[in-house]
Amino acid sequence: MSIEPSTVAMIVAVTFFVIGFFGSFVPIMPGTGFVWFGILAHRLIAGEASISWTFFWVATVLAATAVILDNLLTYWGARRFGASWQGALGGVAGGIAGLILFNLPGLILGPIIGVIGVEWYRNRNIRQAGRAGFGAILGGLLSFIGKFLLSCILIAGFFFSLAGWF
Repeated sequence: MSIEPSTVAMIVAVTFFVIGFFGSFVPIMPGTGFVWFGILAHRLIAGEASISWTFFWVATVLAATAVILDNLLTYWGARRFGASWQGALGGVAGGIAGLILFNLPGLILGPIIGVIGVEWYRNRNIRQAGRAGFGAILGGLLSFIGKFLLSCILIAGFFFSLAGWF
């Protein structure tokens, strides 16, 4: 008994979709990247029985947009609420250091501590530094919402494309 390539392709794609969907809720996991990889795997395994290359490239642009949103919205949030460019970069550095030193809690708290720490050092005003830290949190939340929505759009678009509706 052999399994059809289209069945294998669907199992692989749906597995990546599930990981990507739930990974959207975990800051360290690239949820949209998993969804995109599921689309790529399906296209490569199923061949012409899969989605079109046009849809694949649209999905690639949307997945890249999610990555850009992740970085830009957190930076924007910190800047919008008063962080200097140095403070916003402190948030990026805090996120990287937090991930390396403290894993998931560090990834969540690192950017906030980085923004607040740099802004407090620069201005000696804890209220202004806290406001900038709040901006980093808000930007991160907006980033999460954007990435989650793009992952859902990619998954729905995949099935619509596969059905010939898109």
